Amino acid sequence: MTIVETKTIQTRVIFLNAGAHLQSVVIRLHKGWIVRFVRGASLLGHDVRLVTSLSGEVPWSDDPDDLAAYAQVICNRAGAFSYEFFIDGNEKEASGSGYLQIIPELEAGGCRLPLNAIVCQTYIAKLLGPLPEWEDRLRVAKECGYNMIHFTPVNELGVSNSSYSIANPLVLNPAFSTSEKKYTMDDVGEFIEKMANEWGILSIHDVVWNHAAKNALWLQEHPECAYNCSNSPHLRPAYVLDRVFYHFSHEIAAGKWIDRGLPPIIENENHIAALRIILTEEIVPRARLREFFQIDVENAVQQFCEIVKKGPSSDVLDEKLLSQPGEGWTRFGFTVDMDRANRIFNRYRGDANGEEDRQHKCIEAFRYHLNFLNKEAEQIAADIGAASINAAIGHVTYERIDPSGPRRRELTESYPLLTTYFLHKYPSTCWEEDEHYAYDETTAKYLMAFNGWVMNDDPLRNFALYPSQVYLRRELVCWGDCVKLRYGEKPEDCPYLWEIMTEYSQICARVFHGVRIDNCHSTPIHVAEYLLKAAREIRPDLYVVAELFTGGEDLDNIFVNRLGITSLIREAQNGFDSHEQGRLVYRFGGDVVGAFIQRPVQAAAPIVAHALFFDQTHDNPSPIEKRTVYDTLPTAAMVAMASCSNGSTRGYDELIPFSISVVKEKRPYAKWSELGYGRGIMAARTVINRLHSWLARNNYTQVFVDQMNFDIVAITRHNPETHDTVILVAHTAFVKGAICLERPPVRDVYFEGSLDEVIFEAQIYAKPDVMEVEDENVLNGLRGYGVMVREHLKPYESKLTKVHGTENGHIELNNFPAGCVIAFKVSPLKSAAENIAGIRALLSGENKQLDQDLHSCLERMSLQSFNRVLFRCDAEEYDDFANGAYNVPNFGSFVYCGLQGLMPVLNKIREHNDLGHPLCGNLRDGVWLCEYIVNRLIRYEPTKELGEIVERMFEPLKSIQRYLRPCYFEAIFSRLYNATREELRKKLHPSLLSASKFVRALALSSVSFMGAIESAKLAPLSPSIQLDDRLPSSMAAGLPHFSVGIWRNWGRDTFIALPGCLLVTGRYKDARNLILSYGGAMRHGLIPNLLAEGQTSRYNCRDAVWFWLYAIVKYIEKAPHGEQILRDKVLRLYPHDEAIYGVDQKEEELHATMYDALSRHFYGISFRERNAGRQIDEHMNDDGFNVTAYVNRETGFICGGNRWNCGTWMDKMGSSDRSGNEGVPATPRDGAAVELQGLAFAVLECLDHLHSKGLFPHSGVSKGSLFWTWADWSLKLKTNFERCFFVDDDDRTPCVNRRYIIKDSFGSTAQYTDYQLRPNFTIALAVAPKLMSAKNAWSAICIAEEVLLGPLGIKTLDPKDWNYGGYYNNDEDSIVKKTAKGWNYHQGPEWLWVAAYFLRAKLSIAKELNDEAIYDRAVRSVRARMGSYWEHMQSSPWCSLPELCNENGAFCAGSCPAQAWSVGCLLETADQLYNYH
Repeated sequence: MTIVETKTIQTRVIFLNAGAHLQSVVIRLHKGWIVRFVRGASLLGHDVRLVTSLSGEVPWSDDPDDLAAYAQVICNRAGAFSYEFFIDGNEKEASGSGYLQIIPELEAGGCRLPLNAIVCQTYIAKLLGPLPEWEDRLRVAKECGYNMIHFTPVNELGVSNSSYSIANPLVLNPAFSTSEKKYTMDDVGEFIEKMANEWGILSIHDVVWNHAAKNALWLQEHPECAYNCSNSPHLRPAYVLDRVFYHFSHEIAAGKWIDRGLPPIIENENHIAALRIILTEEIVPRARLREFFQIDVENAVQQFCEIVKKGPSSDVLDEKLLSQPGEGWTRFGFTVDMDRANRIFNRYRGDANGEEDRQHKCIEAFRYHLNFLNKEAEQIAADIGAASINAAIGHVTYERIDPSGPRRRELTESYPLLTTYFLHKYPSTCWEEDEHYAYDETTAKYLMAFNGWVMNDDPLRNFALYPSQVYLRRELVCWGDCVKLRYGEKPEDCPYLWEIMTEYSQICARVFHGVRIDNCHSTPIHVAEYLLKAAREIRPDLYVVAELFTGGEDLDNIFVNRLGITSLIREAQNGFDSHEQGRLVYRFGGDVVGAFIQRPVQAAAPIVAHALFFDQTHDNPSPIEKRTVYDTLPTAAMVAMASCSNGSTRGYDELIPFSISVVKEKRPYAKWSELGYGRGIMAARTVINRLHSWLARNNYTQVFVDQMNFDIVAITRHNPETHDTVILVAHTAFVKGAICLERPPVRDVYFEGSLDEVIFEAQIYAKPDVMEVEDENVLNGLRGYGVMVREHLKPYESKLTKVHGTENGHIELNNFPAGCVIAFKVSPLKSAAENIAGIRALLSGENKQLDQDLHSCLERMSLQSFNRVLFRCDAEEYDDFANGAYNVPNFGSFVYCGLQGLMPVLNKIREHNDLGHPLCGNLRDGVWLCEYIVNRLIRYEPTKELGEIVERMFEPLKSIQRYLRPCYFEAIFSRLYNATREELRKKLHPSLLSASKFVRALALSSVSFMGAIESAKLAPLSPSIQLDDRLPSSMAAGLPHFSVGIWRNWGRDTFIALPGCLLVTGRYKDARNLILSYGGAMRHGLIPNLLAEGQTSRYNCRDAVWFWLYAIVKYIEKAPHGEQILRDKVLRLYPHDEAIYGVDQKEEELHATMYDALSRHFYGISFRERNAGRQIDEHMNDDGFNVTAYVNRETGFICGGNRWNCGTWMDKMGSSDRSGNEGVPATPRDGAAVELQGLAFAVLECLDHLHSKGLFPHSGVSKGSLFWTWADWSLKLKTNFERCFFVDDDDRTPCVNRRYIIKDSFGSTAQYTDYQLRPNFTIALAVAPKLMSAKNAWSAICIAEEVLLGPLGIKTLDPKDWNYGGYYNNDEDSIVKKTAKGWNYHQGPEWLWVAAYFLRAKLSIAKELNDEAIYDRAVRSVRARMGSYWEHMQSSPWCSLPELCNENGAFCAGSCPAQAWSVGCLLETADQLYNYH
């Protein structure tokens, strides 16, 4: 479990995505927690119906933004619960699903028992003796510190007396009664409660659902409850083979095969070789297995003859006819589907001489095919026979000659050659006679299949059901005393079995506090689900454990999820050496030491299933056999240090040197009154168990495992709140021939803090001159070994170690041979404790003064200062202070110098607890990062006060343990970061406070672009404009490439981004300053393309001024009293075209500047750029420096440009001499660019409205006698737009390649470029949806969506166009003209800002159609798109959106990772979609 702040309610968030069926993902929850479901990217825009088995259908919160909407449930009861969801009314199949595991709350003796405090001891119940003797025997568990007992079945056992072969699940084992009293389950229940109340010990009990004892009377009364030769006829061949082997065993025992080299006692490899030959050549062939898979050819042909006589089939099939099992699995009982046979073989024959010949040929073809199928069946049977022989050889080898096997000798009825697979109670003289029993319904139902397990089998497949042939192939490791139970799929399939097992399960739940599911992986999972549900009806907080052998954790987790298994049994003995055992301790045992403090609301991350970690389970060999006696104590101690449940088995602590058999053992356990603490390692076990529970109850949830040498392991348990630490060192002894009984070669154990005490030290040792004698009456362990235990010692009192310094010292393992264990307690030094307390006071809000100072300071800061605190890329920081972003060795520099640069990195570290990250190493090594953060704030006057406050916040980090510094740095930093974001949000538009995380992230990203840079000032503003900062903020076009100097301030980029980045976010002052500054730099009726502070501006773009005018329109629309901007003063640097900077400037009101731009266009703009030539553009052709812009008198269109320049946003100039594109614009777009017409129409309509209200003093434009009002102009535009731009069926131009699209331009020199499908028309439709008919606009939108729209951006050219190139690489200088030196910048790559305009256009045009269904689909599709943008922002270290992508959303290295217009335009889309304003 991860560390959480426990004072607040915990919420776990599950992201739902289409197709996500998470059966193997474990999500562990506590009662009282909240589970919050949110839509993932794939579900945005869809109706989602969510259903859980915990609370039924779960309603969604009422929020139009899918990313803000949620559905949640409260974890109010323990168990396994599923969830599933359905999309858009499709109820047939769930679109996704998963599970919630809510852990039970356990209580013993009136005290809560945390799962990780459990210490469980297994008892083989039948060895406890009569019930009155249980207390004395179980007292061993109590005195040794166990708080849970696992009982093997206490029910009546079968004839084998195996603990897991139950004859009657409803009755107590009679062995527990005495001559004086017959005890019942109720009596056991009373004793169990007594242990819980008086001893504080809970109890769990095995439930055996998969099989029953072969002599169970209820099975004889209800044979339908077993798999038998009647209800499972596919087992009949397996039964026959089983009887063949049975009689063969008798033949061997009788000496019949001695002359063939196979004597009655099989004891060497020669005998095995002889056995294989005999099985292959004589025994298995006896069974004639092929006949069970073959068809009775003559009978089938006879049936087919009757069919053929009726004439050829009219519905012919050309496919292979397959055979299939007959109803009874008799010999030659396979059949074929006669209807299909008719359609395949009974057909017209062109080679037939009449109908009789046709019939003959069809019949013979059918006969031939049947014989072919029988040949195939012969091979199938041969393969099965070979598999059965291999399995038989493996079984006999293990049982008879393998040194690790039982080495049985004589073949007997109890131990024949092979374990019999079926219960057989009838007289038997030969296998042929036995075969008849399988086909006689009066006897077949009693021929029941035994249970077992199959190696490497799929545990979700029932091996007893056809088509499995496990029994016939002899692949079952069979338990010959247990019958496999046959439940079917539902209670109606076998009512008695479901009823008796339900009653049994509920009895167990009533008596015991939990259950262990025996043979869980072989129990049908739907059966276990049903029975556990019944058990939880009796005891809702049922503790459920299981041991699984599925072969993988994913399969394990399916069982954990569906059954609600609280803890999976895990075994330390699976560790092949101390290193692997240490890995298991860490794997199952808690968080890493120093883990980050987790948030109360966090993603529901998949976890490892909770473990009940055993040093030895009752069905494992003794570690004394497998390892050494000296390993018992160290391994027990290592397991105890895992932060999970612990377990052991009775006999481990007493050093019983063998595995106690659940079948054969009859001796009872020794009583406490006979043992005391003096046997084995029991005294040490008491201390170890006590320590384990104490660690769990006292929140020591963090674990660190240090492999000190091959045999010595140090394990640390750490309390993340008090920062007290327990270090346990164990010297294991896995290998009998390599036990180190001297001083070990090992380094010292170093610690940070104060060494308070030696909690305990223990050593197992050999007693001299002790003769080991096994007691025939009572189970007893080795008497020749003892244990030394000493507790609560002062550091210098240790006999096993030497302590060097009790503060930040080290411990020398100078007397620490194999079998030793020592545990130390370390607490923080006083100074560290005080500093940690100070940090925690800050984090909890108890340090109100510091908290108040922080928020007060942030509240007074300007938005420009927030840009500095949170952002600023490396180049921006260098520009001001010649010092860049913080560099972390082995990681690199953060993308931002401000707080936002660290946050994504810290979030990933927290998410994965990745304390090995280089940033954590950097923090452990020093506080340089803290100093960097503080210093960059202090050196800038507006943030100096904040820097001093942050310095106070970070001060305690200097004097705490180094390993805790990453954890507490992150906590303090997050506190600072969250406070900064909180205060920033208050300064933005209030509607964003309730927006989704995605929209808030967009708003935050917008702040990154707005700052003051000394090398990139705005053009001067009028002195009448009041500023919040020394310099007004300018907008970086993109980070990091367009952040400083001349490349920061682009007119076009600024005003495309401004409505979203500044108006949607409520930054009206900054928007006003930009509008007035660029207006002040206007020249020739154009605003600059590159601002250059207004001094050396370039006026080479004809679209920027229209985006500027449109931004003013949006400002008037959105800002409070927005029309007042029209009266704000503009400092015109160039009131006439030849004006000199700083000489001829004048002030005028903004409306006059706007009018100047419009009238200049109407009059006609034509000039040559100043300083034209290579000094301002080294690649441009000379004619490209000639700039024109004008209004076409016929159409009202905004026109301009020539084939040698590129005056719109698609402004890539060729620069490759090698390919021949140098000086050639890739996209001149001369003539009337489509987006300018939409912008002009929107502006003109607004001016007409403003003039009518008396807010805009100018009524229109004129040239000579020609005068157009704003309404005249806009009407002319609208009248001509659709006629000139929409490509309908009547357009006969040779350049047409797609119809029902909107042209990219009108009147271009090349003409064909007008007809290229590009997305620019969507800009026009987004800003002016009434510019043309909605129907035609919608057809163009739909084509663009199908052809151009990518995952994030939109293709800038039709992929069918010969100039299309989807991958941009400005560094490539090949001979391919269309891509060389990035000539395809706007010829395919997918741009995000235009995609945002596309989405706005889709919404607007859908609304214009006045069709609710179309509009609803449009809204949903746009909502669905938001997910990919949010996912990108979350994964980007810039927490922003890029300039462009390559084809189909591929990463583009030449793109800015954070682009202002991408963010701004998407903010506008979100504003339109969710109506924030």
